[in-house]
Amino acid sequence: MEKPWHMLTPMRVILVSASSGGKDNFMPASWCFPLSFDPPLFGVAISPKRFTFGMVRESGEFVLNVPGAELKEKVEKYGRHSGRDCDKFAESGLTREKSEKVGAVSIKECLASIECKVVGEHEAGDHVVFVGRVQNIRERKNGKGLYQTGSAIVGL
Repeated sequence: MEKPWHMLTPMRVILVSASSGGKDNFMPASWCFPLSFDPPLFGVAISPKRFTFGMVRESGEFVLNVPGAELKEKVEKYGRHSGRDCDKFAESGLTREKSEKVGAVSIKECLASIECKVVGEHEAGDHVVFVGRVQNIRERKNGKGLYQTGSAIVGL
């Protein structure tokens, strides 16, 4: 049987960044979605197995960074590495950028960054959906985004 979420592809790929315990990390996620206009809320589903999960839970903050198509190779490569084992920012060459309203860093090379404070957490099977209230949006440039289509990431 085909994986049922493949029926909803393509889904935008986001880089979720978090900061906690003196460390910064990011991970790609395609299970990210708007939840409310007023107040502005976003949800992101993260597995408790992921290093970023603990950072978001501990800090109560995250940033949704929108990578452009030119970051495809870095997104794929660093989606297969854990921040437990390496400094993804140092290895990838992506630039940490101080966020304006939250302690989690943003990613300078991304098209936009949406800074969020966690206002809810909901278990959803093997993932937890973190609900984040938007604190700030930083738009940097226009460009093609990255999307997950089944098991592939493509620029559209």
